Amino acid sequence: MKTPSIRVKVDVLFPRQRIAVFVDGCFWHACPDHMTWPKANADWWHAKLTRNRGRDQRVNTDLRAAGWTVIRVWEHETPDEAAQLICRAVRTGAAQSGNARTPANGRMSR
Repeated sequence: MKTPSIRVKVDVLFPRQRIAVFVDGCFWHACPDHMTWPKANADWWHAKLTRNRGRDQRVNTDLRAAGWTVIRVWEHETPDEAAQLICRAVRTGAAQSGNARTPANGRMSR
């Protein structure tokens, strides 16, 4: 995906509806439900994973400011759950109408 000043790799993109879908791994994106912090080299890992979460938030903010709807699903969510979120957004044209609802953590609500 290429938007001026935003460089990011999106897992699934719906350009016409301006919807970007990310599938986040529980470890790499520090899932609040499943994350376990490594004990070896703990300081380095904590800094690395904290940076990843900060980057995710910046990407969400930048894409939304550019008129995109951002959907983030965790790897532990079922494909059916993810598909329902994505289908709902695509069908309703959430990006075009501005009606996409996302909670503070950037995930689409169910």
